[in-house]
Amino acid sequence: MALALERVVAYFQPIFSADTNTVYSYEILGRYINDDGEVVSLGGFFTDERVSSQEALEVDRVVRRQGMEKYAAEGQGEYLFINMRLEWLTNTGDMSEVLIILRWAEELGIAPDRLVIEITEEEFNADNDEHMEALNAYKKAGCRIAIDDYGKNASNIDRLAMLSPDIMKIDMDYIHKSENSYHYREYLRSLTAFAECVGIEVLYEGVETEQQLNICMASRGRYYQGFLLAPPQPSIRDAAVNRALFVSSSDHSFEVLQNNASQANNLRGALDTQITDFLTAHPFQPGETDTGVYVERLCGELPDSAIHAYLCDKYGYQLTYNVVHNPQNAQNENPREKNWAWRGYYQETLTALAAGEKSYLSTAYRDVATKQRVFTYVYAISEDLFLLIDILRLPYVIRSPERNKMP
Repeated sequence: MALALERVVAYFQPIFSADTNTVYSYEILGRYINDDGEVVSLGGFFTDERVSSQEALEVDRVVRRQGMEKYAAEGQGEYLFINMRLEWLTNTGDMSEVLIILRWAEELGIAPDRLVIEITEEEFNADNDEHMEALNAYKKAGCRIAIDDYGKNASNIDRLAMLSPDIMKIDMDYIHKSENSYHYREYLRSLTAFAECVGIEVLYEGVETEQQLNICMASRGRYYQGFLLAPPQPSIRDAAVNRALFVSSSDHSFEVLQNNASQANNLRGALDTQITDFLTAHPFQPGETDTGVYVERLCGELPDSAIHAYLCDKYGYQLTYNVVHNPQNAQNENPREKNWAWRGYYQETLTALAAGEKSYLSTAYRDVATKQRVFTYVYAISEDLFLLIDILRLPYVIRSPERNKMP
């Protein structure tokens, strides 16, 4: 598996940022010129168990040095991602690999705060003091830290808490599988929401199709990387990137978001009018009105997308059975006296009502029983009585715009 070091070359793959719609960074990747003159990836070399750590280190040093030299000559202020094995940072006890990167940066005139040190998440051991010492040395110098392949194999919140990275690169398998499974699509959204809560930026790597790009855009991450947008290239200068495609997908994502918001707002407005008109025509009399019959009559005014309706007190306890409006979508159950205050939308409802609103429409979520995407609409009949209606979320489809292909 010995390689001729003079045939080892550094390539760069652009990384786009959603906030600027331009290239945010370049990642250094190893390539090799084989006997046929073809440029092939060194990915298989670095993962081959027959290759010793020392052999891999020697080749990687050539890639890193070349990459940093080209970046110094051709870069225009973008960030530079540098992949590092943790064992190279800690197995000598003197952090030689940390020092060599920082020394090269100083020699080449590269500001350390332009460097992103990327490590594989599964390699990180939060209990290894040498790992933390090496990574903290990079942080102290001003470098950013990225975790690669987050979610692959043994994800560990302890690792994340100890490392406190700046960027989380989502394992590309999740992105590829998201095309055919809503479970993976929802997981991407949840990872982005989690990362936002703890102050970590998300990078989607391995984006290969327009559908994957649109799914990632809908998950609201900041950074995007993959052959669809730009393949690895030998030079930063005049790199071929499909900015038009990225901008088009970004605009498309915003259009979908805007129309979904408009659809939800229109739905809430229509329900407000229908419920208010019904209450005006049929005033609710506490202690006198048969609540079950009342809700049944009200159901006749609801749109076809409504599944069922019920009444709760202000503490979230259900007072009536589920009045079925759409038998095809409803589940036959009688959850009287169940409490729904634990649901996230209930807290949001109380916040909206406290702000003077009469109603609240939750964000869409999947029903536990049917797996359908639904809204829950809440209307305050009085301070102590809430009407809740579960409504099937009908998809709002926007035709994907014509894409501009890579040259």
